[in-house]
Amino acid sequence: MSFNVFALAAAATAALVPPTQAVLRTQTGGTTLPDGTVQPSYTALPVTIMVQPATSADLMHQAGLNQSSPTRTVYIQGPVHGLERAHQYGGDILFFDGTDWLITSMPEQWGETQWSRLLVTQQGASASP
Repeated sequence: MSFNVFALAAAATAALVPPTQAVLRTQTGGTTLPDGTVQPSYTALPVTIMVQPATSADLMHQAGLNQSSPTRTVYIQGPVHGLERAHQYGGDILFFDGTDWLITSMPEQWGETQWSRLLVTQQGASASP
């Protein structure tokens, strides 16, 4: 018998941490412009996430990367990849609360279909998902 741990945890904590509707933009490649810059392309998918403040350990890790932008911890059902240049993937963005948040790290993943804990870094205000 299989349990959906994410659904159980979400139901148990919904009163303290209400779910947030978001748009996950997964990078699908890019187009090289005439000036040599690359314009990324994305696939958008509506998702439900749980947002919490980042832990002090997570903030220390981000400080080591010289990040000074706001950082949050996000729980999301299913696997999502953080920024990882070695495997040439990443650049995925979550859009919630009127702002783009770059997925900078995935410290935890539980199963291919269960849930992931992500660290996201605010990229600035955005007009739309």
